Amino acid sequence: MAKDRNAPSADAPGMLPIGKGHATPKRKEREAEQRRPLVASSKADSQRRREDQRARSAKEQLALKTGDERHMPRQHAGAPRRFARDFVDARTTVSEFLLPAAIVSMIALMFLDQYPAIVNAVGTVLLLMLVVWAVESAFFTRRMRNQATAKFGAENLPRMYALYGLTRMMQMRRLRLPKPQVTRGQYPA
Repeated sequence: MAKDRNAPSADAPGMLPIGKGHATPKRKEREAEQRRPLVASSKADSQRRREDQRARSAKEQLALKTGDERHMPRQHAGAPRRFARDFVDARTTVSEFLLPAAIVSMIALMFLDQYPAIVNAVGTVLLLMLVVWAVESAFFTRRMRNQATAKFGAENLPRMYALYGLTRMMQMRRLRLPKPQVTRGQYPA
């Protein structure tokens, strides 16, 4: 539609402007405005994510040391896992001494090979500890699972529940994370 030259201009008082007030952008300009990277990762954004991850990791480490359930990593959170930790930490087992015994026996086997009586004794003690560990862990995991099932119900136990208790049982008490919250002999109810 042609513009009437004799029509009053938009600058006159009480008149609406004619047109949109700016030039139509070129196609190249529109495409350039809409162009964005597929993965929006600026330097500041990635730095912010790293800082968030560091803060979350620091909270989790503190929770593992203090026993704070709210900030614990998912693999350690929850009442059934807390029960398993307390069940393990209340007992003294052969399993927690298995790793130090294995290290001592390896050192003995390397340096005392000229004394066959000592090598045989160390090997026999380590073998006996392994047998005791196998029997102890079978009874231990069964008893832990039965008590946890009675307390929480079988459907509320997480997957690999017995393995969680077994791996904790094999760690030396000082090195366990989350840190033990019960003393030896303070059995969970």
